[in-house]
Amino acid sequence: MPATFFVCRECFRAAELEFQISCEGGNIPYARLPIRESLRLLRGFYQERQRESPDDARVGVALQEIERRLLIGPVERASKLDA
Repeated sequence: MPATFFVCRECFRAAELEFQISCEGGNIPYARLPIRESLRLLRGFYQERQRESPDDARVGVALQEIERRLLIGPVERASKLDA
């Protein structure tokens, strides 16, 4: 099973580039996860943090944001008639 790494939003771009370069250098396949799959993994991460630290309000806020994003449906491709 591939390893999962979480990076804060502020560090994401730089970390992703560094990770891609490292993978290419080591001949390790690299594939970005689809956003919904990433959000589900992130939800599990925050749920675990919430069990460990139920009084940390920051974890609750982050989890609510992930849940809000998961409720947003995928954008449908507009037909040529709608454009």
